[in-house]
Amino acid sequence: MIVLLLPLVAAILLFDHFRPFVPQTEETGTEAQREEVKTYGFVIESAPKPTAKCERFETKVIGMKELGMSELGIRGLEVYLYLLRDSTRALPSWGDTVVAKTQIEWSRRTGRAFAARYNLLPAKEHKEPLQVRLYRRLAAAGLSGDELATTGALTLGYKDDIDPEIRRQFQASGAAHVLAVSGLHTGILYGLVLWLLTLGGRFKPLYENRFGRCVISGVVIAVMWGYAWLTGMTPSVVRAVTMVTIFETGRMLYRPAFSLNTIAAAAVLILAVRPTDLWSVSFQLSFAATAAIVVMAKSLTPTLPSKQGFFKQIGLYFLGIIIVSLAAQIGTLPITMFYFGQISCYFLLTNLIVLPLATLLVPCGLATIVLGGSWLGTMMGKMTYGLAWAMNHSTGWIEHLPGSTVSVHIGLGMVVVYYLIFILFSTFLIKNR
Repeated sequence: MIVLLLPLVAAILLFDHFRPFVPQTEETGTEAQREEVKTYGFVIESAPKPTAKCERFETKVIGMKELGMSELGIRGLEVYLYLLRDSTRALPSWGDTVVAKTQIEWSRRTGRAFAARYNLLPAKEHKEPLQVRLYRRLAAAGLSGDELATTGALTLGYKDDIDPEIRRQFQASGAAHVLAVSGLHTGILYGLVLWLLTLGGRFKPLYENRFGRCVISGVVIAVMWGYAWLTGMTPSVVRAVTMVTIFETGRMLYRPAFSLNTIAAAAVLILAVRPTDLWSVSFQLSFAATAAIVVMAKSLTPTLPSKQGFFKQIGLYFLGIIIVSLAAQIGTLPITMFYFGQISCYFLLTNLIVLPLATLLVPCGLATIVLGGSWLGTMMGKMTYGLAWAMNHSTGWIEHLPGSTVSVHIGLGMVVVYYLIFILFSTFLIKNR
């Protein structure tokens, strides 16, 4: 039954497209005033991003009685703050509080505010987030420009420095999922951690006794949640790490864990803690893709002997990329057309090039971060730079191929019809399996 429910859930989530977000007050539950001009306090939580005439900051609204904000009930909500560019004064930094008289315009779960005049309350101690400090270690190892930005996005989830042109070419070529830390990145890290803990498969207490299995599973779970925290706890990362946690818990109990039940359990756990993720496009895409892969990939993968030659293993690796890419594309196609209105025509070619590069770039980037500016870190940084350069230029080449994207926008009715057909097809696959 779960295979029938998951596509329906993905379709139901799309109703959020018509559901505007209205902030609620903490005490009365009534609607907050959106058009009234008031004095607000904004805590800076990002580096400035230049726009035409302003600098844009990611901020959070704070509750301060002296600013008359306690009754608004919007403390802690995310707001994009636009400050008029002024060469005569310094820009705010991480942790600073900007006090301005303005109005917040709400759209879904975030708001926007503009301030031409403001007061700046400097933080007592400027301490950059760990994510930013680790990003600077990549720069210290010799990475720069677009390659530094791409590596930071893939390894740390830090996307503030990505050029809009690079972001656009990744989207047009069908590789946007690579820039957003997701199941791909956590899967690479998961495999790397297991490889290190088992010394490349030579040391296997994970499979020999309960104590060793529990120790290694506990270390894996801790590392994965640490990585999720480092990369910003986005819905896609939380989904992947939650599934790893369930999977490793199943290992400790000697029970199979990776299935549609695992996906459903991960969704329930995430929504129990962060119910607003239900309306996140990232959440919808992540679970739709994973469910489609679980349903279709096993049925489409041919059964072959366990022992294969080197070249056959390489062939099976690329065959796996094709099958997984097709399954994920089928699962997310209606959501993509509904929200973004375009399809990448060369997504298979893109994944065949980009996914192997990402598989190498993520561990190389993490090693570069660990080694920093040492001579060994510089050598690793050059290798990481080359992989990022190859990834950026390959997506740029694919993006310039004729007919790389097609504009297709569908309505909610077509989304429902699509997923009904997907349900029937999935049921057929499972019965034949």
